[in-house]
Amino acid sequence: MKFASEQMPAGTAAAPGPDCLQVRDLTAGYGGPPVISGISLGIEKGQVAVVAGPNGAGKSTLVKSIVGHLPCVSGSVTAGGVDITNHPAEKIARGGVGYVPQNDDVFTTLTVLENLEIGGYLLRKREVARRIDEVLEVFPDLARMRTRPVSRLSGGERKMVAIGRVLMLRPAVLILDEPTAGLAVQLTTELFERYIPALAGNGAGVLLVEQKATEALQAADWGYILVSGQVHVSEPASTILSRPDLGEVFLGGSTSLADHGSDGDADDDEEPPP
Repeated sequence: MKFASEQMPAGTAAAPGPDCLQVRDLTAGYGGPPVISGISLGIEKGQVAVVAGPNGAGKSTLVKSIVGHLPCVSGSVTAGGVDITNHPAEKIARGGVGYVPQNDDVFTTLTVLENLEIGGYLLRKREVARRIDEVLEVFPDLARMRTRPVSRLSGGERKMVAIGRVLMLRPAVLILDEPTAGLAVQLTTELFERYIPALAGNGAGVLLVEQKATEALQAADWGYILVSGQVHVSEPASTILSRPDLGEVFLGGSTSLADHGSDGDADDDEEPPP
């Protein structure tokens, strides 16, 4: 299965370029002082890049501004060389940017198959079945559950449905916002070690926004550490993992799965109440 125009194995440690997604000097917020300021990052086909940082660093704000859920005050976002800054979310999805939010990522009253069909809403009818088969190649465990209501699935199974629904449009870049939130340790490990490498191996650029930094970086090629709304570190993931000051980078926060347990973390920068 190919999600982009060509297959490319993950594993390169080259600095990300504008191949899939490029963010330049991005500033965004919720009407008051900016939550993120001057952020630049990029991701290429077949590459996994991680955005990590302590709570309040601006990770959720960054994602929302990239995918059209929050206006950008300044800066630019391009996908495949096309400027998508402040475009409507649906237009950004049509342009090859897939987004799986942390919450509300599936229709629980519908079956697995119906969720995938909704993900292919832009496709011709005869193409939908073919794309569903492709998704089930990536997540074969879903094949035996295709007629099961999503409400009866486990958290890990629901996350597979959520990612599969987005894959129906073969995005060139896939953005996953806190995909391990609420997952048990075993399922979290499987996501990092099995599914994310598989997605990148099929050609998609994967931008992973994750609180469990150590485990996410172990599955990544490049890492960005956000602190106080700015990129504090931009290095190969292996270099970040070897830093003796990694804990200090996270302002004393936990960076390991063991410290987080099986519960997800709250959104780090939600819009303030009116």
